[in-house]
Amino acid sequence: MGSPHSVNPTSYAVHSTTPRLELQAFSRQSLTEDTKLSKLYHMRHFAPTTEDQAVLNGFFLLQGLPPDLTAWILADSRCHIDVYTRGEAIYDPTHFDRALGLVLSGKIEAAQHADGRPLTLRLHKTGDVFGAAALFAETSDYPARLTALTQTRVLFFEESLLRDLMAKDAKAAENYIAFLAGRIQFLNHRIQSLTAGNAEALLGNFLLNQAPTDNTITPDIGMAPLARRLGISRASLYRAFDALEQRGYIQKTGKTITILNRDGLQNL
Repeated sequence: MGSPHSVNPTSYAVHSTTPRLELQAFSRQSLTEDTKLSKLYHMRHFAPTTEDQAVLNGFFLLQGLPPDLTAWILADSRCHIDVYTRGEAIYDPTHFDRALGLVLSGKIEAAQHADGRPLTLRLHKTGDVFGAAALFAETSDYPARLTALTQTRVLFFEESLLRDLMAKDAKAAENYIAFLAGRIQFLNHRIQSLTAGNAEALLGNFLLNQAPTDNTITPDIGMAPLARRLGISRASLYRAFDALEQRGYIQKTGKTITILNRDGLQNL
């Protein structure tokens, strides 16, 4: 597996009806070209918190699966938790896992570099999923660089585990297909917004990208940097905010933005 780290698999323990996960001991090789620093994460037990359990309950892949099958997934050594510090690279185009990552806590930036400058594609937050682009395909690179913006915990489901799960229960395969179909629809809307080229469409696309699972956003970026990122003037950005508010698509209160009409933003 083209992984940025080598893993010494250890089965997770399952006690009664509550799965107890176990962090695996592994060394991580830095993804930067200039340094070759490594870390050792010591093996330790992890009992899901109430927040973790809420994330697992909302995870699309597990919807409708019997409890014993869910327990089997979490007990398998191919399901493991990785912990990242702020600024640590998780994936880059040539170092990545063939695994589906579920963000248990923290925040991850997905970015590409254009003309030597990073272009943020998406911010992954608690409950978000990444890594599908590396699964079930013969690819030697990953389309983005993923970096932890805060201390972040990710639960990984390796490709071979997903294959076995789908072979055991067709519902898991249906869940995954539905997830991919949703991503295709989202990307189609995004392409339409980008090709439209107007400030309102660009802003709407940005807001949807920042809030894929909820409707409240507090951007970690000021108006001037956001305007530069979208490739428009600051005046155009202010006008776009005003226009979207007047249409009833968003509500802006201080630094907090609430999406009121997702369909409206998608159809700009």
